[in-house]
Amino acid sequence: MKLLSILSLNTFFFFLSMMAYGQEDKKVTARIESATLENQIRIKAVVVNNTAIYKELNYLLISIKKGNGGNLSNNQQSGKFSVNPNEVKILSEISVNLEPKDALKAFLYIRDEQFKTLVAKDSLELNSDLFKKKAAKAEADAVYELKGLTIDETKTKVGKDFYDMFYIQYSQLPDKSSSAITISELPLRGTSGQINIQMEDKIIYSFMTNPGEDYLKEQLAVSLKYIKEFAAKKNLIKNEFIY
Repeated sequence: MKLLSILSLNTFFFFLSMMAYGQEDKKVTARIESATLENQIRIKAVVVNNTAIYKELNYLLISIKKGNGGNLSNNQQSGKFSVNPNEVKILSEISVNLEPKDALKAFLYIRDEQFKTLVAKDSLELNSDLFKKKAAKAEADAVYELKGLTIDETKTKVGKDFYDMFYIQYSQLPDKSSSAITISELPLRGTSGQINIQMEDKIIYSFMTNPGEDYLKEQLAVSLKYIKEFAAKKNLIKNEFIY
């Protein structure tokens, strides 16, 4: 009897520990939901906070469509949001006209507002094989799809002014990086701040904020220089592994 009691007690604590582990394993999840009506597809970005903690996060929703003729078009939505414990929240919706021979890819990224880390992601692909039919290489479309992608994570008017200036200049360049570029801003003591140029989770250049137009233009030129150097080094490393 004593042995049975000990076994029963151990079993009880085992289940308690498993329940506790299950609660600790809960996290924020991202989900792309889609619904099709005739030739129209509606993409919905959804976040689920499975934790017991209030969260402040960022989202980025991208849809890329390839038409039957080979033309690419994309739609990008992003923003900051908060989500309560155990809440399911719709972040954004995109409607895309999709013909039978069109292809579509959608990506949803959720990032922590404070630490800038990726906490959840999801993707959706429709007729994805059509992306490769008119490409010389298997990865040519994937590279082209992300060219010129910039993400605005600035917080002040000065940061927004720099991002707008950067976006106009960068979008006109013929050779854009295949990596997404994030322009983020960190507040410092007083009224100053720091703007970071980030590629592939690496900060390649930073500078202090200053509202002067000439100063921002100088920083823009330096930022574009570092982006070009980063992309060149990346291509050099990639080519070293091609035999």
